[in-house]
Amino acid sequence: MNKSIIFSCIIIFSVFVARSQSFERSYDHHDFQVSYGMFTPDQFFEVNTTMLDEQFPEQRYVRDNYSGTGALFITYRHIGKNENWMWGVTAGASANTSEIYNVGQYGGELKRTFITAAFEGEYRYRNQGPVQLYSGLGLGFTYGTETLTTPEQISTTGNISNIAYQVNVIGVRLGKKYAGFVEFGFGYKGIVNIGFSVQWF
Repeated sequence: MNKSIIFSCIIIFSVFVARSQSFERSYDHHDFQVSYGMFTPDQFFEVNTTMLDEQFPEQRYVRDNYSGTGALFITYRHIGKNENWMWGVTAGASANTSEIYNVGQYGGELKRTFITAAFEGEYRYRNQGPVQLYSGLGLGFTYGTETLTTPEQISTTGNISNIAYQVNVIGVRLGKKYAGFVEFGFGYKGIVNIGFSVQWF
């Protein structure tokens, strides 16, 4: 009887070890990231602001020749013990330049800069070996400044503040402790966000 129990325990232990070895986990639960986002929201949203409305009361101005630096972000995420849920914070900045035309006439150069801080949460639905697939959401606040310089070299400044969000539809991380990743979504990190990730202790 005792031999049967011991043999059964050995079999169960062997199966448990085999499963544990087949499913590789990192257990480094602090993830630090640096990333670069392309196609940020200001490129697609309406250009209208209080400052521009005051400069052009007819409100018939449009933006042209847009060029942006993209968005640079630093992110920290804590990985839960089961390594499926992640949560953390992020902070970043972006800038862009464009030309303003009012009723077809050149109205000046518009420069904008944005600083964003947000909380983020993610769910990894594949976290095995060197490949992780995940989706997530972010919610925070963006503070921006804008400066319009007219053809007469007169500068006027204004502020832009709004709720910031990021919808990460799909993200792919390749690597374990050190990894590269790419995320596709929309929000303060842009439509495409690429970067480098390090997981420590």
